[in-house]
Amino acid sequence: MSGFQPGDENATAEDVLDWLAKMRVNEPVHVDDQDVWHLFRYDDVRAALFDRKTFASDTNRFVPSNPEFERFSTGNILNMDNPKHSELRGLIVEAFTPRLIEGLAPRITEITGELLDRIPRGEPTDLVDALTYPLPVMVIAELLGIPVSDRGLFRRWADALLGNRNTDATVVPEEEAIESLANPLHEMGEYLREHVRRRRGRETDDLIGKLVGADVRGRRLSDDEITGFAGSLLIAGHITTTAALGNALCCFDRVPEAAQQIREDIGLLPNAIEEVLRFRPPFIRVIRMTTTDTEVAGTTIPADRLLIPWLAAANHDPDRFDDPGRFDIHRDANGHVSFGYGIHFCVGSRLARLEAHLVLRMLFERYRSITIDRGSAIEFHNPWSTNAVRKLPVLLAD
Repeated sequence: MSGFQPGDENATAEDVLDWLAKMRVNEPVHVDDQDVWHLFRYDDVRAALFDRKTFASDTNRFVPSNPEFERFSTGNILNMDNPKHSELRGLIVEAFTPRLIEGLAPRITEITGELLDRIPRGEPTDLVDALTYPLPVMVIAELLGIPVSDRGLFRRWADALLGNRNTDATVVPEEEAIESLANPLHEMGEYLREHVRRRRGRETDDLIGKLVGADVRGRRLSDDEITGFAGSLLIAGHITTTAALGNALCCFDRVPEAAQQIREDIGLLPNAIEEVLRFRPPFIRVIRMTTTDTEVAGTTIPADRLLIPWLAAANHDPDRFDDPGRFDIHRDANGHVSFGYGIHFCVGSRLARLEAHLVLRMLFERYRSITIDRGSAIEFHNPWSTNAVRKLPVLLAD
């Protein structure tokens, strides 16, 4: 785009990828005017994700003081370091066993069928509103033990917390931006805390009930810890699948021969999903903090600096993936970092893959064609943080 600059609010996902590609070649270790450091090469990004001692996840001290953020952060494992991270993550791992996830397949299939049955025939449909948003949020809500009927609230909170955050290539938030997010955090926190309080004194088999009854080194988790824990799962646990499904349909629309090949051989679908994740990762970056002076690619990054490992840049590094700008469902996409790497590898990745596989398979089997309606506007989330469609009008042909 003409005059494109990092942080342009009118940037598209392709604009951001172009910028990342230029930075990866010209300045693979970059420091911006806010003293935030950026990594773009696959090997550097992967190393930063793996080295938890040098690159910490707890960056809260860089956020302007706000009681709602501080309260939520007590249980938010996404920006938490060991030993607490391992303690809380272990509780999720126990609840997200492979057997449990695979056991959700019939329910996911049932919900998908019900949602598709509601779509009117012969007219454009926003598939995000009709399917790719409600399905994963219904699944994660049932796992947590909160009413699926409240999913309108969950979407509003997710849009507020993710949709407009960090409208540039940096991550140092202004106090005004933090204050604007405090209200949705407060609403979500109070909502979840009420469900936590209801579990006190009585056992339930849902995830919130399990967290209430959990023993962590001889102590019980506080209401705020469980609330932050559940909140991070609620938001991240559905946006990843919502993004992956929308991105898959965009990729298949862009390369229709890929969709046709999958129709002819559904066994190609799992590998195609990995290529979608590589090509359009739901979250294009993560945030870390250096704990000591460290050298990356011959450049010294000082201690106590914010750092952005760009996941999308790593996934499009030609030193790791041949011709990375080509969407190819036959390539070996294993090794992409869309779900992270190391101790913060996405604990819900197995669930996201299962949901994507079951939904896409049903779409291919039920409809002979799925095309994006060019007569309606496609809306996207902010491409500097979330690589996902907000509105996806499609035409489904039986």
